[in-house]
Amino acid sequence: MKNANKHADELRALHKRVSKDFKAEPRQPQDPLRALVRGAMSYDVSDARAEVAMRAIEKEFVDLNELRVATDLEIHELLGTRYPAIERRVAMITQSLNNIFEREHTLSLDRLKTVSKRDARQFLRELPDIHPFVEAYVMLYSFDGHAFPVDEEFLVSFRENGVIEDGTPAEEAQRFVEHHFKADECFEFYAALRRYVADDSGKIKKKK
Repeated sequence: MKNANKHADELRALHKRVSKDFKAEPRQPQDPLRALVRGAMSYDVSDARAEVAMRAIEKEFVDLNELRVATDLEIHELLGTRYPAIERRVAMITQSLNNIFEREHTLSLDRLKTVSKRDARQFLRELPDIHPFVEAYVMLYSFDGHAFPVDEEFLVSFRENGVIEDGTPAEEAQRFVEHHFKADECFEFYAALRRYVADDSGKIKKKK
């Protein structure tokens, strides 16, 4: 990234500001499969909307194996076609669950708790059409990983606050943040920034 030192200064300034104004709630560990589904329903939408979607899924399906074998159309109808990027989200969920079942011979990610965090993250990154936000979300909430989920709303906030340049992809923004913050700091920053971008202050440029 060009002007890396300048961007790093802007990143630290943003971190300081959002951490002061939006305190992070304690991390609540999640089952990795549930985190995968929650992450897929969470990028570029509010936590409240994602929570409604998760409640609908949990009410309709006995378990995630039943979700795995459901048709995409069934899930579309359950969640509503107005949910942003619903086709991609549902395909990501069902394809990932089926890929996990095929690779692990069971619908479980418990084995990843016995391998290195690097190997666990590589496994997640190899899931079909996985969104960078989702694999990082699973690492953060299920494996206590050094990860920072980035979606389009985060990219907008980063650009407006001078943290990244125009055209910087989510994967590069993730690496940039993870390089400058420790694992525990990544969670605190993510949780605070998530609240920041949901607030009006997260949608305007930094104060001069």
